[in-house]
Formats: sequence, structure tokens, C-alpha cells
Amino acid sequence: MSTAVFTRVRSTLRCAPIYLLLILSTFLTLMTQAAPIKQDAKDTLDSARDGPYNLSVQAGIAGAILIVLGLILCFFGIRFFRVCMFLIGFYFFGNISYIGMVNGGVTSQTLLLVISVVVGILGGLLLVCCSRLGVAVLGAMALYSLGLWILGWQAGGIIHSSTGRAILLGVLAVVGFIFGFIREKETVIIGSALLGAYSFVAGVDFFAHTGFISEADSFINSKNSVNARVGKLTGPEYALLATFIVLALLGMFVQFRWFGRRNFRPAAAAPPQGNVVYTEKPSRFGIFRRRH
Repeated sequence: MSTAVFTRVRSTLRCAPIYLLLILSTFLTLMTQAAPIKQDAKDTLDSARDGPYNLSVQAGIAGAILIVLGLILCFFGIRFFRVCMFLIGFYFFGNISYIGMVNGGVTSQTLLLVISVVVGILGGLLLVCCSRLGVAVLGAMALYSLGLWILGWQAGGIIHSSTGRAILLGVLAVVGFIFGFIREKETVIIGSALLGAYSFVAGVDFFAHTGFISEADSFINSKNSVNARVGKLTGPEYALLATFIVLALLGMFVQFRWFGRRNFRPAAAAPPQGNVVYTEKPSRFGIFRRRH
């Protein structure tokens, strides 16, 4: 009985990217089919949303997705390898499309969200099929996220030059990409923990509005200038920065401790050793033989 249940669970997990695709499609459907709000009701909602928890529909959806998927990545990246590859493709291609559209002048939040999610879904399906490339992309994105975290410890970035920030993020991404080809298992565990922790913290900031996301966005968005930003980080921003590294280390510990010996790729079948002896057994039809 337990064997049958285990087999069914494994077959279900193989289809996890499809299930995630359906979930994300449902979110998009709910968002695009939302009924318009009358102006009086909208003014009332806007006045009620004043403060740190001013949240739009798009931000709420994006924040919930980042939190849930971030926890999956952080603690179960190597355990659910195919899901991990789908999420990496989703984040990578969605992020690339977002950066390109923002720097290209697109200002509609709904358009940015819809196109980024659609491109991310297609990219996730691609990396499920090309998992070796996906591991390298995971390494690049993990160190890229680590670079954003390092820059975020000072208002305007610890590196004030936009060229210097680009060099730091570019070098870290290249190092992570190369490391992903050299040490696959370590890249999956460390990279998924780092990227999952960053995704979780970013999702929390969509609701808390501490400024963590806006500052990270200013590092990669050429339309925003961080050189002119003055002041100091707030307590909630420091709390999210600390949460990132604590959650990442905890995710690494959990994955190395419980899933570190797991082979996330099926082992190749070993060739037969020695001389193989074949015997013949009469079939029920008499004139036919089958070999064993």
C-alpha cells in the first residue's frame, strides 16, 4: 500500500510545473476579470489604504506568489528539482522581461505584471527541459540576488557609481553561472536557498512597504536614480535584510541535512558485468521460445 502511495506521489510531483502553471493562470484570470470600482468607492479605498499597507491588486498577487514560491525554493529546492527549475526559469525570464520593459518606458503596472508572468511561464517550461542550463542560471541568479542584498545595506547602495554596481552584479552573475556547471548539487542547494530567501523577503515587502523592493529596483532600473538618494535605512529595512541571510542559511542547513545525499538526476544504467548466460523456457505454444 505504501509503495503504491509513494509511486502516486512521485508521479504527481513530476507534473508540478503544470500545476504551478494552472495556479498562476488562475491568478491572472482573477486579476484581469476583476470588476471595475466606482469612483466614490475608489476614493474611499484610496483613503483607507494610506500608510505602510497601501496595496494594489497587482502588488498583492505578486507578493503572494513571491512568498509561497520563495519558501518552496528555499527549503525544498533540491527535493523538488523539476519545480525548482520551473521557478528559476519563471523568475529569470520574468525578471529579464520586466527590466527590459521598465527601461523601455512601459509604465502600466498591469501590463508589466501580465507580460512578465507569461514570459516567466514559458521560460520555466524551457528550463524544465534544459535542466543543466537551468542549474547554471540558478547559480547566476543566486549570486545576483546576493549582490542586490549587499548593495542594499546602505541607502543608495554601498557602491554609489552605477557602473560599479553593474560590474559587481555582472561579475557575481558570471561566477554563479560558471559554478553551476562545475558543482551542480551544491549550486542547486545554495542557490535555491539564496534565491528563495530573497523571493520571500521581496514578497513580504510588497505588503509591508519598507522600501526594500524600491531600492533594489533602483539598482537595476535606469529610469530611477539612486545617486541622488540620501538618508539612512529604516529599522524595517534592516529587519528584512537580516531575515534574508537568516532564512537563506536555514534553507541551506535543511537541504544539506535532509536532502544532501539525494541524487536529483537519475543514475545511468550500469552495463552488465561478466558473461551473461541466457536460458530458454518453453512457451505455452510449444514452437515459440522466449529468452530470459
